Amino acid sequence: MPGRFALTAPPPIVAECLGLSSIDDFPPRPLILPTQPILVVLAGREGRAEATHDGRAAMLVRWGLIPAWFKADERLPAMFNARAETAAENAAFRGALRYRRCLVPATAFFRKMSGEGRAGAALGFSAKGAAVFAMAGLVETYLAPDGSEIDTAAILTAEPRPGEGSPVQRLPVVIRKGDFARWLDCRHVPPEGIADLMRAPALADLAVSGEMPG
Repeated sequence: MPGRFALTAPPPIVAECLGLSSIDDFPPRPLILPTQPILVVLAGREGRAEATHDGRAAMLVRWGLIPAWFKADERLPAMFNARAETAAENAAFRGALRYRRCLVPATAFFRKMSGEGRAGAALGFSAKGAAVFAMAGLVETYLAPDGSEIDTAAILTAEPRPGEGSPVQRLPVVIRKGDFARWLDCRHVPPEGIADLMRAPALADLAVSGEMPG
């Protein structure tokens, strides 16, 4: 299962948590699936060379990164997640990791459990003490054969921290609020400068929020 997540907090709360000056209204989304639109936050001119505005901004993109070099006659890649351990060397993700890092706001994420007798079961996780948390994401713009541009994204995942006895095999990389600026600053901070952020959150910082909605 590539993962699912939720964003049910009101837009003003999302804007406050992510440091946005404005945000379009949107309904609660209790179960967001791959290939659906997702909300991402990118830096403005201060942190991204291709930006035309100042300050962070939110935009909708397709969940499922399409590399810029993808050819239309090939099978559409299912790049919903990117492995944090190899993203810097992977041709599909290394450009986005250098130039187009983003934050993906969420209120919960869902992962399939690992281990004997758990096949098919999925747990929901939220961040303790936070109405909204931010997953690490990568954005790539794909130029379709008809000339249209498609903004796409992948969410970074990592193996759980050693010795924590995680019930799932992989977790999304979660960026703490104090690290938002560094993660989003693609002008001045290269991939080596955010390598320490590309790890799974501690299980002690997560709350089990129940099973995945049907």
